[in-house]
Amino acid sequence: MKRKILIRLTCAAVVIHLSACTTIKEAFPDKEKDYQFTTEIPKLIIPADLANGSSLSAAATRPTPAVATETAPATTEAEKKSAEDATATEATDEAFVESKSVTVELLEASNKVSYLRIGTPFLRAWRIVSKGLSRKSIEVSERNQEEKIFTVQYDPDEQPVEDGSYLNEIDFMLHGFQGNEKEYKLKLVETNQQTDVVILNEEQKPASDEAGLKLLKVLEKSMKANLAGK
Repeated sequence: MKRKILIRLTCAAVVIHLSACTTIKEAFPDKEKDYQFTTEIPKLIIPADLANGSSLSAAATRPTPAVATETAPATTEAEKKSAEDATATEATDEAFVESKSVTVELLEASNKVSYLRIGTPFLRAWRIVSKGLSRKSIEVSERNQEEKIFTVQYDPDEQPVEDGSYLNEIDFMLHGFQGNEKEYKLKLVETNQQTDVVILNEEQKPASDEAGLKLLKVLEKSMKANLAGK
């Protein structure tokens, strides 16, 4: 009887043991089966030059290609030289205009027409005449450098007001606005590195009246004073 009980207990223990093992395997599944279908990755082969570091050195020393960027067109050497020459010429012209060596003469042609002769080419003479008109406060209504003509308003009978004279100031206040200004055209003509200044009449021909002669004399005196630095 005791033997039967012992056999039964043994069988029961075996059954419990087997069921316990099954439960444990279900809770902790064996991962070994997952690796049965895997393949081994081949070993990485490194080139000899890369392993020695020569490729890295070459890459470091290789020049970086320039990135194309949109920039403004560069100024050419010819354009720079042209700009420099223009600046230098302008500075030289100014120095030459102010030089005392420039001559201004009042002459008379064979047809009794008076004119001024300035001993310099047109561009410099144009500046000299412009400064001469400004010095005498002669109104310039138009400057046409292309046609080489100054259009001015001038009163040959106008008397300058002297500073400090109360009577002259009162006279100017009463009669100063009753001037007899007329329009005159000063034409500049360049010949042989010199420039002649003539006064044109309404028919665009050289005039020879007394008022025009007086304007030329006033302009001559003004230009000479400017050139002399007075």
